[in-house]
Amino acid sequence: MKTSPAPVTLPVLEIVGRARAQLATPIDGRYGSMDPDDLRPAIAWLAREVDLEGVKYALGIPEGGYIPAYAFAVETGLRVVLASVFQPNVPGVVSFIEEHDLPPINGKHIHGLSAGDHVIVVEDEVTSGRTIINTVRALRAAGIRCDQVATIYAADDPEMRARVAAEGIRLHAASLCQADTNEHLYRR
Repeated sequence: MKTSPAPVTLPVLEIVGRARAQLATPIDGRYGSMDPDDLRPAIAWLAREVDLEGVKYALGIPEGGYIPAYAFAVETGLRVVLASVFQPNVPGVVSFIEEHDLPPINGKHIHGLSAGDHVIVVEDEVTSGRTIINTVRALRAAGIRCDQVATIYAADDPEMRARVAAEGIRLHAASLCQADTNEHLYRR
């Protein structure tokens, strides 16, 4: 996993209605205002570090991945696709479940991609790796190539890195969370 030389310290908030805690950071506009300029250095670093050969789309997963995926697409010139919690009634929808979200929002649905497309998933944070693994498995089952994930923050967790690598996913993280952050997120 590639990371920046200076990991940042992240505050962790217990988000009500979630099966686990969630990272809340200064560049996540869901829990307070954010300055887009604070996101730019991480996105620029990720854009330099990933291999974009043949990649056509940046994919954002609801809801935290929307802003980073859009910013990454702007930085790289890729098209952006945003997954949804709402399943459209059209052919070609790729769906997967996020175990840590409660029904009815635990299903995620991707529309607008076709077999043979090449995408990179762009996330706000990766803690357990399960969301990106489920996403990549669903994409691959639909014939969509996805072998990289770019994220603003990743937990400094060897078990997560091993799970992700075992799936053949290259994880690029602009910053690492404190080693004890992951323990806090899954303590229940």
